[in-house]
Amino acid sequence: MKILPVLVLVAVIPGCTSTPKQPGTVTTDTSIIVSTPVSDTTSIIKHIKEVYANINKEQLTQKSFEWEADTTCEAPPMGGTLTYFYRGNELVKMLNAGGEDHGSWKEEYYFDKHQLVFIYQNNTYGGAANPDETSYQNRYYFSNNQLIKKIESDSGVQLDANAIGDLSKTIYRLKEAGNSAAISRILSCNTEE
Repeated sequence: MKILPVLVLVAVIPGCTSTPKQPGTVTTDTSIIVSTPVSDTTSIIKHIKEVYANINKEQLTQKSFEWEADTTCEAPPMGGTLTYFYRGNELVKMLNAGGEDHGSWKEEYYFDKHQLVFIYQNNTYGGAANPDETSYQNRYYFSNNQLIKKIESDSGVQLDANAIGDLSKTIYRLKEAGNSAAISRILSCNTEE
């Protein structure tokens, strides 16, 4: 069996098989994932929040690509839109919005000086395999391509450091994709070829 993309595997499979907890509860996991002093982490997170706010205030150039599951792999039916946001020629944000038969996702990826600094997931899963709807919002903060903080909802998907690392690798691949066919292969087949 071929591997589903990290974004869908991380969000769909556990959402379909796990028992939902109380929706809307957010765990404020303030654990530091890398060995960064707390004072440094506080200033880094403050900077990331400023980057996030500035990007969302600005008038940015957008480029969107519609994609559907690639039929050359064993991907479930799914599709969506990946929108790239540019400040001049610099990519500063990507919005990945889509769905499949068990739910939908809306994930935002933020970049500062070409490096991923923040992931925001706002996903909902349920359906036939798991009739109880599960919604969750997760936040992941990065510095120098290292996870420094995560905040995850009690309900939904909670990722370990390896899964978050795989997710960030997929985001970097999407960053370079540049067309619907490549995006589709990355998100549905976990390959670019």
